[in-house]
Amino acid sequence: MTLSGNALIMREVNTQLVRRSLKDRKQATKQQIAEDTGLSIVTVATIVQQLLDSHEILKVEQAPSTGGRPAQQFRFNEDFAHILVLFTHEHEGKDLLHIRVANLYGECISTGDVVLEDIRLETFESWIEAALREYPSIQAIGFGLPGVDVDGKIILLDYPALVGERLTEFYSRRFGLPVIFENDVNAAAAGYCTRHEMQTDAAVIYAYFPKKYPPGAGIILGGKLYKGSSNFAGEISSIPLGIDWLNPALYRSPEQFCPAIAKVIIAMCSLLNPSAVVLHGSFLTPGSIETIRQICAAQIPQPSVPEILLSEDFTGDYEAGLIAETLARMDPQISLIQSA
Repeated sequence: MTLSGNALIMREVNTQLVRRSLKDRKQATKQQIAEDTGLSIVTVATIVQQLLDSHEILKVEQAPSTGGRPAQQFRFNEDFAHILVLFTHEHEGKDLLHIRVANLYGECISTGDVVLEDIRLETFESWIEAALREYPSIQAIGFGLPGVDVDGKIILLDYPALVGERLTEFYSRRFGLPVIFENDVNAAAAGYCTRHEMQTDAAVIYAYFPKKYPPGAGIILGGKLYKGSSNFAGEISSIPLGIDWLNPALYRSPEQFCPAIAKVIIAMCSLLNPSAVVLHGSFLTPGSIETIRQICAAQIPQPSVPEILLSEDFTGDYEAGLIAETLARMDPQISLIQSA
């Protein structure tokens, strides 16, 4: 078996291997990097010098001596570049815009929240301009919005003025940076699984029930988001269950919303058989979660009843998932192909 690839690709692959080793370890010697990557010390030394010159990594204290000459250690520079994420969330009947700047470890270094009265294509422009002035090192932008984007065009969204718009294309051209769009509940589902260290092979459904807008769900299968052929997977408000999700009275009565949510869980369990269903809604309590579980248990065979969990931090889940998705956009997707 041989590995094929031209010199430029091989160089980039090797550089990415060194970056990944240092990012995972946080700091390491050249020998440790070579052991992680399988590269020669000479190759590692060349790449380390390049990364030092570009300030992607930094020199730190020498490793403790084991009898020979102490080895120089190097640290991944998490502030070499940053990302900007902007995501909306309905809270107590108001649309909030959350603005976060994060480093390469996904740690927020700047946060801001504002109430949005009018949501149009240009609404986010001033906030992005302000963030770029303060952090010119921002290299990617992520949008989290409650809707569906297909081939760069928004086809469904809780904000009517954005339907039909090409949001990512507009802002990528405007600021010359890569821009991603992620559905709010998809991001929250990914963030919850990461924050709670869910098994990577687990099937998890994360369902969000706002009061002002229809509910939606994020689906994790085999550790990855499942979006369907046109990103429509998880639009649970379209399931014909005869429930008026926009009726405010629904959420004031556990006798009404518990059976309604149980219907959604039963329908999705019949199709996907998840190991866990995570629910978020400001009206939900541990008591109502138990009632929903009991209703489901009466209609689903016992071995197939999923664990039903309550997330009390939708914003935290959402933020973590969107940051991870935006950071992933910055990683070069380069791989080698084995040929006989």
